[in-house]
Amino acid sequence: MHVPTIQRAADPSPWGQGASASQERSDSLDAVTAPLAGQVIAGTLLTVITLGIYRFWYKTALRRYYWRNTRLAGDGFEYTGTGRELFVGFLIALAIVVPIYLAGTLVSLFGGQVLGPTLAGILGVLIMPAVVQILSYRARRYRLTRTRYRGVQFHQSGSGTAYLLRTLWWLVLTMVTLGIAFPFFRRALERYKIENTWFGSAQGSFESEARPLLGAWMAFWVVGLVVVVILSQTARIETGDVMGGLFFLLLALFLAFAVLPVLWLRYRVQEFRIFTAGTCFGVITFASTLTTGAVAWIWIRYYLALFGLLLAFGGLMAVTGGLPILAAGANPLVLLGLAPVLLIAAAGFLVALALVTELVFRRPLWALRVRSVTVNRLDALDAVVQRAGLNATGIGEAFDTGFDVAG
Repeated sequence: MHVPTIQRAADPSPWGQGASASQERSDSLDAVTAPLAGQVIAGTLLTVITLGIYRFWYKTALRRYYWRNTRLAGDGFEYTGTGRELFVGFLIALAIVVPIYLAGTLVSLFGGQVLGPTLAGILGVLIMPAVVQILSYRARRYRLTRTRYRGVQFHQSGSGTAYLLRTLWWLVLTMVTLGIAFPFFRRALERYKIENTWFGSAQGSFESEARPLLGAWMAFWVVGLVVVVILSQTARIETGDVMGGLFFLLLALFLAFAVLPVLWLRYRVQEFRIFTAGTCFGVITFASTLTTGAVAWIWIRYYLALFGLLLAFGGLMAVTGGLPILAAGANPLVLLGLAPVLLIAAAGFLVALALVTELVFRRPLWALRVRSVTVNRLDALDAVVQRAGLNATGIGEAFDTGFDVAG
């Protein structure tokens, strides 16, 4: 593995603008699709057997797989987090969240008919989302501090409180504009995260604009508004005009479940490309060629696979469970004898679902996104050195959104 060069103060630095053009080099990220099925089967079964406790170690194993198989210039990334850290973070999250929910329940029960619901609503609608937002920012910091490339560690500065205040400000602006300012909201949060992201001694910068996203967002916004208007008008149609009401209802359902998802996916893919192009670490820049069609095809295959899995499981259950129960007239002894079969079938379904999700959806989408990214000025990586004081012990995140995927 390549070890970054620690340059002296007098050495010419590739971070400056004086590096010769001959040094400039670009390379695409690579995604190595190593075997994964065995790991998914074992992780899912152990999670079921341990009633969910093992999922923290399973999640860690998956991250290590994806990190080390994401490669740049021949070197893979390294994930150093542990399942124990995630488990401890989960316990701390429970210690924070459970009292809030308990307080909301007690206030609603004993706070009176007016004050009780009001205070409970403040706890549930304002305080709890604020806590989640702060913890999500800390979760990103944890993942970054557990990520290394060529021995250099990533890091995140800033604070969850500042991230929350920025979120609240832009959320209010988005609501005032009836959602039109959403791209600016997303850009503001992404800018704060990137500008507080460090790769060793290199700090991230963010130069993307939200205006190029307005076209894709407004298409989604307008169609969403049309759906709301159609549904509201359909509810007012007189009962005698059944055919007219049915037509508008089907039109609204088509727009909501066929058109809106595609428009949302188009927006997210365009956002990914623009935000990637606006991210820099010194003179190191990025570009992405991700396309909506390629991402949509992965989603379509995933839903088709899920539909096939449900059909297969339903048929299996009908043969192994439903038909014997009907034949025996729901005899308790028959039900008891079939219990192990049903449990095994349920575990098998969970394993099959995990395999479909990981192999048909997550891994292909990860590979597609990774391979779409090009890194420019790789020569500047040799000027990055490890920052001191970043190896402090930490805990795992309390809330985790899994893998950030376009769509």
